[in-house]
Amino acid sequence: MNKFILGLLFSLPLMAIAQTETDIRNHYTAVNKQIKESIELGFEGPLYQNQWIANKNGRSWPAVGLYNETTDFWYDDPPDHLPAEERNPKNVLLKINISRKSSHLQANEEYLFKDGKLLFYYSHEGEEGNEWETRVYFNNKGVAFKSSVKANGKELTAKDFLTEEYRDFKPNPVRILNEAKKKQELFVKSM
Repeated sequence: MNKFILGLLFSLPLMAIAQTETDIRNHYTAVNKQIKESIELGFEGPLYQNQWIANKNGRSWPAVGLYNETTDFWYDDPPDHLPAEERNPKNVLLKINISRKSSHLQANEEYLFKDGKLLFYYSHEGEEGNEWETRVYFNNKGVAFKSSVKANGKELTAKDFLTEEYRDFKPNPVRILNEAKKKQELFVKSM
């Protein structure tokens, strides 16, 4: 009986993490549903969208060649607008989607927020038949508690990140949080 209770106590933190991941996945699904509705319904959709496009006409960029980048900021600003002194514009941002094409490289990034905090980061890159996917989950304190990296369909392990081939694929949560913060600040400045 004591072993059962001891095992239960040690597994509680793991269950808390699983619950947090489930909450993030549920939030991700709900936000994506709202984005889809907003695209389909236009101005009557549940979310607002700001979109930035770099090199819209796809002209060649110096030292890069073909280049185009589209950034979509999806946000919710309730109709009962709070007074300016009570409002934090960072809290309305729900998701940032970035699509980038650069010569042979195609990349997509997603940053999922809730109450102004980054919860999830996703990246998918493809170049010349190779693909890389990265997922990083953050708790509400900004600490990464789970990450997953796939290279050409293979799930990479900690041992793989020690090799020269995969060293650069290891997620850097501090860099991801800093990038998310910069993009969040750009969103706020655009409001």
